[in-house]
Parts: sequence; C-alpha cells; structure tokens
Amino acid sequence: MSTKRGITALLLSVTLIGSSLTACGTESANETTKEAAGNVEKVVFALPSFNRIPDDLSRVTDAINKITKEKINVEVELKLYGPADYSQKVNLALQSGEQLDIFTGFEQFANFASKKQLYPMNDLLQQYGKEMKGILDKDFGDDLLEATTIDGQIYGIPANKGMALPTNLVYNADMMSEIGVSADDIHSVNDLPAVFDALKEKLPDVVPFGPINVSPSDTGLVRLLRGTHKVDFLTDSTGVGVVIGDDGKVRNFYETDEFKAGASMMRDWYNKGYLQKDAATASSPFSEIISSGRGFAFMGGYSGMALAQALSAQTGKNVETRRIAPFYFDTIAVNAVVWMISSRSKVPDASMKFLNLLYTDAELINTLLYGIEGEDYVLVDEHHVKFPEGKNASTVAYTAYLSSGIVGSESLQYQLEGADRSDIELKLKENKATERSPYFGFIFDQNSVKTQMTSINNVVNQYLPGLVTGSLDPETTIPKFIEALNNAGAEAIIKAKQEQLDAWLANKKQ
Repeated sequence: MSTKRGITALLLSVTLIGSSLTACGTESANETTKEAAGNVEKVVFALPSFNRIPDDLSRVTDAINKITKEKINVEVELKLYGPADYSQKVNLALQSGEQLDIFTGFEQFANFASKKQLYPMNDLLQQYGKEMKGILDKDFGDDLLEATTIDGQIYGIPANKGMALPTNLVYNADMMSEIGVSADDIHSVNDLPAVFDALKEKLPDVVPFGPINVSPSDTGLVRLLRGTHKVDFLTDSTGVGVVIGDDGKVRNFYETDEFKAGASMMRDWYNKGYLQKDAATASSPFSEIISSGRGFAFMGGYSGMALAQALSAQTGKNVETRRIAPFYFDTIAVNAVVWMISSRSKVPDASMKFLNLLYTDAELINTLLYGIEGEDYVLVDEHHVKFPEGKNASTVAYTAYLSSGIVGSESLQYQLEGADRSDIELKLKENKATERSPYFGFIFDQNSVKTQMTSINNVVNQYLPGLVTGSLDPETTIPKFIEALNNAGAEAIIKAKQEQLDAWLANKKQ
C-alpha cells in the first residue's frame, strides 16, 4: 500500500463532544461556510439495506438533504438496494454511465480498483476529509488507509466500526441450559462436539449446527482457520494464494494441512449428524432454523461482546455468543467494506464532502439509519432509540438500522434500547490491539490473471460448500479440488501473487 501517514486532524463536528479546534479545523469550517453560498451539487449515494425497503424514500431523503444542504451545500439522491441486488445494481450503473457517485462493495475493492472504476482520494481527503481522517486515525490507527491505497493513492474509506471479528459460536441459550452444559466450558472449536452430543441426546429433533450463510453455504470454517492459523488471503477471498504466518511464501490454502484438518473436522461433524444432510445446498441461513426452534448454533465473525440482544431480536430466541477463535487483521479484513467514489463522478468534491459529513455528523448518520424521530423511531436517551409504540423493524415506515455496521462511524450511531454502549469502546480497543498480518496493506493486482481468477472462482464455488459443510469426503474430494484448481490456473495466480508480494516487501524495506 502506501507508507504510513502521521496526519493529525482534530475533530470539528459538534457531535463529537470534547473535540479540540485547531487552525486546520477552523479553516475547514470557514471553507464549508463559503461553499454554502455556491450552487448546490447533487451526489447519488447507494446504500445496501438489510431491512425492508419502502417504496417511497422522499420523506427521509428530504430530511437528509435538509442537513446536507445547510452544512455542505450538497443534495443527495439516496438509492437503497437489498443485499441480493446491490452488487448487480452498482455494476450496471458503473458500466452504463448512469450517475452513481458513492458506493460500496463486499470484498470487491481490489476488483473495482483493477478496473479503474475508482476516483483517487488523496487531494480530496486533504481538502474536504480532514475531520473524517482524524476520526479514522483515532479509532483504528494511522495505518488504516494503507488497506485502500494503491501506488501511493487512496481509493476508498473503510466503514469505521469494530473491524476485529473473532469467530463466535452463536447458540440458543435456553437449549444450552436445558441440556445442562455451561458455555464457560467452551474455549475452542474442539469443545463443541461434546456440546452437540449432549444436545442430540436431550433434544434429538434439534439440528446442532448449520451454515451462517447459504448460496453458497458457509459454515464459518474458513474464517475460523484464518484466525487460528494466521492466514493472510492477500486480498483474494478465493483462497488460492495465501500466506500463513510470517514466512512470506504464497501457497494454495486448499493444499495446506490446516485446511485439510478443518475439512476433516467438518466431515466428522456431518457424519455424526451435527449438520443437516442438505447443508451444502440449504436455501435458508441457520439463523432462520434457530428462529423456527429447530436449530441450535452456528459460527460467525462478530465484533464486540454485546451481540446477544441484536441476534435475539433477529431470531426471536434467547441467543447468546461465545468466542472460540481469535481474529487476524489482513488487508481484506479492512477493505472488505469500503466506501468509494466512482471514477466517472462529475462531482468528486461534493462526494467527499458528503462522505466526510457521513463519518462525522451524528444527525446525518442517524437520519440515514433510523429515519425521522417520532415517526420511525423514539429517542430513549442520548445514545439509545426504540421503535414507536406498536411498531417494529418490519412495520415501521423506514429503517435501515441493520446497515449500521457498514456505513459511517459506529461511535456516532444510535443503538437500540438496552444495548451496552461500552461495547463500542471495546470494539475500538480491539481494532488497535488485534494482531496485524505483516502483509497488512498489500493489495493483489489481478489484471494479469483475470481469466484464471474467473475460472478459479467457479471451481471454488463448486467444491468449497461441500467441504466446509462436511457433505463431501475430503479424502477423495480435496485431490479432485486441487486438480481442478490447477487446471483453472492456480499456479499462475500463486506466481503472480508471490512476485507482487516480494516487490511490495522490498519496497517497504527501502
């Protein structure tokens, strides 16, 4: 990425109580005031929403624009898309030339960058994003933007949230109590078979474990192995070309003993009946099975410790969590959720002004996430809200609160009533304390192996779901998997990564 920066930008927003005003910050405020006298510029902002999307967004858009016009002289056209449609809508807009100024992408930063679809941000940040940069430096460290820097130029702003996502077991606490097992006895993934056996004996109709996501099925095994064995995927989530530890050698993850042992463990779980027989092709994530009362637990990566309330609300069950593996910061852990400005944007200055405000202004971010006070939510205290009487997330006119972890600064966002505010401080502490890969900041340029990458993705999607759910026997399947990967061009990808990593390491030593 880039060399580390020591830029110190103090916070200006009135929402950040206790911030100090500097000469630099004062100049920024004066610039904003002067710019307010000019013409209003419109930016198109696309947000993924995991809540129900209303047909009419004008009420909330008007409230957002009241804030942005007054403070930065920018008008926003808000586009909300569901997670299943978001990538397709964004890619279509980028390819067609339709106005789309600010967008994100899940583990797609390097792909957008390789296609030259991103606007360089160095000058924009210096002129319009100092407050935002100051918050990012404070909450994570001044090396954060190394994860979005290519050849010295910054191309994205990561969501400012708890980014350290240790692997947690998410489980039905009432069932755990019923089978007479204490979560205090669970220290690693190796302790789970005894829990599942006790569950099967006491509650034989309940499925002990299942995939957190489907299409393709994902049981969290790869995440577990990444944290346990310090695996850096070098900004390519396919798994072809990783470094384990600090030896600097790029290898095929699926050929390693670590992956083989993990796949064998899942096969053992599958044979013992811990997973549904159709886990590899399941159409519903396991949280829905828990909601129905037919499921017990799944593994997922979550920041902080105060997860139970949100997960209980999601499933309608008494859900608790237990950490079973650490997290490991590689570059993709940070640039997995990044806000970017389109290289085709005709309003890059206005786009950066809006991003800066989105990360520093509590009124703006909470309007975006929760809507209109008194109509879409009720303020409980300074930091907590609830839905109006008789309403919930499904029936309220507008809410996008489930997007809180992917946009803006989490420390400025309201939380639902009952959430532990101190958990945010824990997340920020763990952002800085969690071990970083020695290759943090490396971004793989896929341009020379684009054809192979497409073929590799197809092979991984064919074999990996069956291996991580245990429905395929690793003894017979992994050799076929490796052969198919090699035929698809795995060696070319590994060679390209090794060459780029060696050059990156050599440049860092200079």
